[in-house]
Order: sequence, then C-alpha cells, then structure tokens
Amino acid sequence: MENMTEMTTDAATLALGEDLVEVETDKYLIFLSGGIYYGVDTKYVKEMLTQWETSITWLPMLPPDIRGVMNLRGGIVPIVDFRLMTGCMPEDKFCTVILDMEGTQIGIMVDEVDQTIDIQKNHILPVPHQSDMTAQKMVTGMYSLPGGKKTLMVLDCTQLLYGHQ
Repeated sequence: MENMTEMTTDAATLALGEDLVEVETDKYLIFLSGGIYYGVDTKYVKEMLTQWETSITWLPMLPPDIRGVMNLRGGIVPIVDFRLMTGCMPEDKFCTVILDMEGTQIGIMVDEVDQTIDIQKNHILPVPHQSDMTAQKMVTGMYSLPGGKKTLMVLDCTQLLYGHQ
C-alpha cells in the first residue's frame, strides 16, 4: 500500500510537471465607460487622476471628444472624453487615466477605474466586424472576465492616440 501511495504521488508530480507550461500574460487596467468594461495594457498606463485632480483647459477648433488639455508637471497632455468618443453622453463623475505611448501622453476621461488583472494572450478573442465606427477601430479583442457575466473590450492604445489624425 505504501508503494502504491508513492507511485500515485510520483504520477501526480509528473502530471503537474507536464502542466507547467509557460503561459504568456499581460496585465490590463480595467475601466468602466458607458456601462461597458474596457481594458488597456498597463505598460501604457502612467497614472490615474480623480476629477478633482484634473484641471482641463478648453481649446477651440478641436473635435468634440477632445475636451482640452491639462498641464501635468510642465507637460501639456490632451484629454479625450472616452464616453463622447464611443457615442455616449458625457457624465459629471469621471476619472482620468494618463497613457504614455513611446513618450507621447494622452489622458482619457472614463467613468471609473475598476481593477487590474492578468489576461492570458491566447484567451483574447477577435472582435466581430461591424460598421466603420471609431470605437470599433480602437477595440482589438474581447475577453470574458472571471465569473463569465462580463465581457472586457481590449483597447489598442495607439488608436486612441493616433485615431484623430
């Protein structure tokens, strides 16, 4: 019986060893906007500001979803209202996520920041193609959040930055 237990333990160890496959994951910051969960790769997230820390200067002749610019420690950062960008009405309550892509910064106003999670790259599913909507171009994938009741839209941060050009 003792040998049987040892064999079972060794077999379990071997089975566990086979399951130790290196899985590629990325960490995403999840935020809520217009009742939809979005995620951005945390490698782009520089900081998060409350609405009381966000002082926006309005500038004329900009697209309506660009609310203006803010001075962030001497640097000028354009601020985009993510709700307006996705076709929703703006809200009074918001927070701002500052993203940095290769030294270029942009702030996005979102309803609220939820959490950060690790997502396996192979679990991100492609987005079904729809019309030529601006929001559609920014979303590069979809992911079912733990619990299976919520879906996360994975954003392409470079589209947020360069989508207005």
